[in-house]
Amino acid sequence: MDTTAYPVARLDPYAEQITSGIAMLGGVLMLPTLFLYLSGFLLTGVGVTGAVITAAVALALAVWLVLNYAVQPSSYEIQAERVLIRRRWARALPLPFKDIIGVSTAEALADVPRFGLRRSFNAGVYGYQGPFKLDPYGAVFFVATNRERLVALARRDRTPLIISPARPREFVEALRAALMKLPEPDTELKIENEKLKSF
Repeated sequence: MDTTAYPVARLDPYAEQITSGIAMLGGVLMLPTLFLYLSGFLLTGVGVTGAVITAAVALALAVWLVLNYAVQPSSYEIQAERVLIRRRWARALPLPFKDIIGVSTAEALADVPRFGLRRSFNAGVYGYQGPFKLDPYGAVFFVATNRERLVALARRDRTPLIISPARPREFVEALRAALMKLPEPDTELKIENEKLKSF
C-alpha cells in the first residue's frame, strides 16, 4: 500500500485566539524593559529588577510557544502497516495498525476545552497536544489542531488518540479500509505454524 498523507485541519478560532493572546502578552511584557532601555533608566540601575522579571516571563512565554509549535502536527499519513503523525520539528509519532482497535469521528468532543476538561497539557496553543482528562470520557491523548474536525483512534492497552485531519470522514474511511486489509492475528499465527510444519 502506498503512503497517503492527509493534511491537518487549520487551527480553530479558539486555538488562534489563545496562541495570538500568549504571543501578544509576551510582547506587552517586553514594553517596560524597552521603555527603561530607551529612556536610559535601565543603564543607571533604576528598574533593573522589574525589567529582568518581565523579560524572564516574556522569554518563558516565547519558549512555551516555540515548544508547542515544534510538536504541532503537520500531516497524518496512512502507510502500509501504520499511521504516522508528522510534526513540525519534533520526531514523528508512529501508530502501528496492530495497536488500533477502532477509528471514528469524534464530533462529541467539539466542546473541549470549554466544557468537561478536568486536566490538560496544552489546551489551545498551536492546537491541542498531550494528555487530557475529560469529564465524561476519561483520559485521552490529543495531537490535534481543530476541535470541529476530530477523529478518535482507539488503541490497544493505551488511551485513545485524538487527531484532526482536514477531512475527517475521508481519513476514517481510508483508515478503516486499510485496517480491513490486514490479516487477522490468528491467520498470521496459522501461516507461521504451516511454515514451521513444512520443515
